[in-house]
Amino acid sequence: MNRLSKLSIIVFSGTEDKLIPLGVISQGAAALGYEVRVFVTGWALLRFLKKPAQPTWPKEFEAMVPELAKGMQMNNVPSWLDMLKEAKNMGAKIYACSMMSQVMGLKKEDFDPSLIDDVVGVATFLQEAEGGQVIFI
Repeated sequence: MNRLSKLSIIVFSGTEDKLIPLGVISQGAAALGYEVRVFVTGWALLRFLKKPAQPTWPKEFEAMVPELAKGMQMNNVPSWLDMLKEAKNMGAKIYACSMMSQVMGLKKEDFDPSLIDDVVGVATFLQEAEGGQVIFI
């Protein structure tokens, strides 16, 4: 089987409808042995803080949230946060965007150290992503 050895994910939105797939894809790729790198930028940064922003959903999904939560609980689906932490346990690395962090007044010590490995610029992230697939969530 011909597989890519690297998967790099850029996440900009901090809404749950984006973070759930981030957790699923990161954990799945790490379990398959991919080198996983996540670049957190934009509003998503606020969900990776020591004191994270509250979960939010886009307006068009709000009515479906209770059923989704019930279905996830009934099927023992872990939270996106738990999936992402499991991906990290398998070697995934998560980076906060230095430019957006600076613009938002955030420093490395503001981020949850169990999630964010480092604060780096886009050039560093792109060098690490080189030769692999990059997706934007």
